[in-house]
Amino acid sequence: MKNLQPQNRIPFLSKPFKLTNPTLKSPSKTLLQPLYSTFSLLSLITSQQKQRLQIGPRKQRQQGNTSDPFDPLSFIKPFILSQYKPILLGWLCSLLSVLSLSQLVPKFGQLSSSIGKIDGVTLRNDGLVLAGLFLAKLIATYGQHAFLWEAALNASYKIRVFVFERVLERELAFFEGGGAVSSGDVAYRITAEAADVADTVYALLNTIVPSALQLSAMASRMLVISPVLSLIAAMVIPCTALAIAYLGTRLRKVSKKAKLSISALSAYLNEVLPAILFVKANNAEFSEVARFERLANADLSTLLTKRKMKAFIPQIVQIIYFGALSILCVGSMAVSSGCFDGCSMVSFITSLIFVVEPIQDVGKAYNEWKQGEPAIERLFDLTKFKSKVTEKPDAVDLGHVSGDVKFCDISFRYGENSPLVLNGLNLHIKAGETVALVGPSGGGKTTLIKMLLRLYDPLYGCILVDNQNIQNVQLESLRRHVGLVSQDIVRF
Repeated sequence: MKNLQPQNRIPFLSKPFKLTNPTLKSPSKTLLQPLYSTFSLLSLITSQQKQRLQIGPRKQRQQGNTSDPFDPLSFIKPFILSQYKPILLGWLCSLLSVLSLSQLVPKFGQLSSSIGKIDGVTLRNDGLVLAGLFLAKLIATYGQHAFLWEAALNASYKIRVFVFERVLERELAFFEGGGAVSSGDVAYRITAEAADVADTVYALLNTIVPSALQLSAMASRMLVISPVLSLIAAMVIPCTALAIAYLGTRLRKVSKKAKLSISALSAYLNEVLPAILFVKANNAEFSEVARFERLANADLSTLLTKRKMKAFIPQIVQIIYFGALSILCVGSMAVSSGCFDGCSMVSFITSLIFVVEPIQDVGKAYNEWKQGEPAIERLFDLTKFKSKVTEKPDAVDLGHVSGDVKFCDISFRYGENSPLVLNGLNLHIKAGETVALVGPSGGGKTTLIKMLLRLYDPLYGCILVDNQNIQNVQLESLRRHVGLVSQDIVRF
């Protein structure tokens, strides 16, 4: 019968050969200043920073020290900076929102104190001005959220693509063997945890400039109206900030445990559901339900702890509101004694309310960051590796292949403490020959194919294709000339 093997491909090994070695398995200037600083910061984005986000050749991204301490912000920073346009637009909208608010607060105080003292036309005109300012604030706030969410989701998308590409570049040993990472765990990180990163990025972007602008504008107005009451209000903030910081550190640890528990549950489901045939064939339904119950209970415990802590943190922020009530009482007494008028009092309380809002946002953003840190770290772990199978800088293209393959004194083991799978193997397969490998399970038959594709490198010895050492050949060129037909069906 005529051999119908593809041209320029190495034929599958099928000449009888037995392997016997088994293996074990002013207000406006003040307001604009933070935005100017932000513009200066973002203008530092260079082509080199943008280059970090581009998917480049394999060998350019496999360099680097994998033992450096992990900094979540340094990992996501290039992805965030790549979205500088929607970020700037969002922060510009926040500036317009705060400008509208800074005009709205004094006019509201003036109007509230003069009701009944002015004619209907003036009241109507002042009301229209207030409505216009309020509408402008609503529109600007919507633009702020829309643009910043666009930036956060695009950054998360880029992180997800980058991590997935790095996962595909990892060696086969990462996916199989005793130390392999579960495919369900990897899938959970790239899907759910990358989505959590989007929430974290949005919380940061929505706090850095918008909250700073609103806080500085309203605090400045409070100082102008009454420095004494402003000082009383400021005394509440440091204590609250310290409490939130302490709870945030605890929340990060709990969040990391929660990520690990849900990841273990997801990995188990990805393992057991495709193997449902074997579960039923071995009457293992009861034991698998018990195993699932243990994993689900562990996830429940960590999730309850996390939710209770998240519920407690806003109560700390409520202290600020009680502080505001005390200031209201002091202010009322001051008005009664004639220290300052009712218009100033209304403006002060209104400003205080809008000071509390950004402080609360900062607390929420801090909590989001502490919850997002474990997700960022687990995504980073997928990208941090140094390949053992590397391509030499002067690697050559394999070119035309006749199909002559030599395994020269090959020895191989999967782990440092594992027994040798292959020990001093020599095999010569001439062009056009069909070779069959016969041996027990774990004897190294599939290992030979993996080494021919350079998914693993031998411990000792070398593999020659047309008398060329495959370690001197470009990986893409080598794998292009090897045809692999598996018993498992995979669609691309």
